[in-house]
Amino acid sequence: MPALDRRQFLVGSAGALCAGSGRCPVRSDAILPYGAEPAGVSRRALRELRAAVTGRVAVPGGSAALVYNTRFDGRRPAAVVHVLDTADVAAAVRWANRFDVRLVARSGGHSYAGYCTTGDGVVLDLSRLREIRVSGGRATLGPAAELIDVQRALTRRGVTVPSGSCPTVGIAGLALGGGHGLAGRRFGLTSDNLLAARVVTADGRVRHVDADSGEDLYWACRGGGGGNFGVVTSLTLKTHRAAAASYFFVSWPWSQAGEAIAAWQRFAPEAPPALTSILSLGTTGGAGTPRVSALGQYFGGETALRRLVRPLTRVAGASLRTGRSSYFTMVLRWAGCLEGGLPACHRSTRSSFYAKSDYFDRPVGPRGRARMIDWTERRQRTPSLGSGALLLDAYGGALNRPSADASAFVHRDVLFSLQYLAYFQGTTAGRASRRWVNGVWHALRPHASGEAYQNYIDPDLDRWQRAYYGSNLARLREIKKQLDPDFRFRFPQAIPPAR
Repeated sequence: MPALDRRQFLVGSAGALCAGSGRCPVRSDAILPYGAEPAGVSRRALRELRAAVTGRVAVPGGSAALVYNTRFDGRRPAAVVHVLDTADVAAAVRWANRFDVRLVARSGGHSYAGYCTTGDGVVLDLSRLREIRVSGGRATLGPAAELIDVQRALTRRGVTVPSGSCPTVGIAGLALGGGHGLAGRRFGLTSDNLLAARVVTADGRVRHVDADSGEDLYWACRGGGGGNFGVVTSLTLKTHRAAAASYFFVSWPWSQAGEAIAAWQRFAPEAPPALTSILSLGTTGGAGTPRVSALGQYFGGETALRRLVRPLTRVAGASLRTGRSSYFTMVLRWAGCLEGGLPACHRSTRSSFYAKSDYFDRPVGPRGRARMIDWTERRQRTPSLGSGALLLDAYGGALNRPSADASAFVHRDVLFSLQYLAYFQGTTAGRASRRWVNGVWHALRPHASGEAYQNYIDPDLDRWQRAYYGSNLARLREIKKQLDPDFRFRFPQAIPPAR
């Protein structure tokens, strides 16, 4: 089975793998024309860049700057700097200041909006910075350390850090914007477990931040979003004991989708913190009805888990499957590469998709549930246009325990997040997928909180500053003013400095 990322695996759990393979190649320049050639960088500037860093400078960037979502392949940076260490990053930042060149950092390349590449500047490729050191209840990680490698190294020692499930995501981008996953209600966000970071700021300085030094920047690094305040070259995270866990899968007939959503809403956000659950409504990739299912992870025994999920199995037609495994086997399961193993997890599985997100701070009533069902059925009626899914991640537990201003991550009073996803192949399907994602998102406006998850960054989102950062926005803008008054680290949805 080809390696699947978290999104594709969960879409697949509702029977909606894109083209049945998890691989959705598309000529992205037909979907998202990017216009003219990239802004040039003078030969003199490039000579000085090569002299300033020890890593390789690739000119032009071209295919060297490919990212996960193939929609953004048309973006051509003027150069890609394959940095070797923090000194290289600092030198590149100082070079960019001197020649007034925009820099964009890329660790895993999974930015939903393609902000890890650019058509008008230079990409700092951090892929060589992937160290993993585990000692004394801490994990020190390079920004490009992939989640599957992090979890493999940690679980060998009987510990973990809460993280997402997509195996090839880089740890830095995940942690800086929050980072929720199937251990989240037990251990919190990835950013909640950030103990320290090494950051190169816009002035080219290397700063160490933790709870005792660099308080403002440390606060901002925990949920303020990647790319806003500097280039992170190392993170230290708190580890937690995790030798094994139990899991469940439950599915219902599509005719019971409304009741299944209602039961999951009542159950999942209020379940014991040791249990995290995800509900999925999705198309099946062919003729027939869509599917509705839920899955979850529990830090406890299988028998206790079966008791806990009884509110879900009381819905008519429910089918339940449970099990228990070592924690790394669980990681492989959620990564969608349990059958293929580690080599499969490292295969390139680039795809084309559109996505949006919402947070919900109250249960969705009958009208909202009917809209979810209706829009899923609309996608099902045209399977040739690609797959579609609504993924609901339960909050509560440790995710909601901190106050809204304890870190930059403000979303501490929500029941669940909802991710809208559409995978596709081809130009026509791309347009239709974008219309479908926007359509279901607009249909649920009366029911959503107005907040959205910054790690599912959405270039089409209006009022994104408030949606992502809420009451923490003013402090974040002041920190930006202190550290980057000239707005050197910028992209279309970068936090601007306060005026």
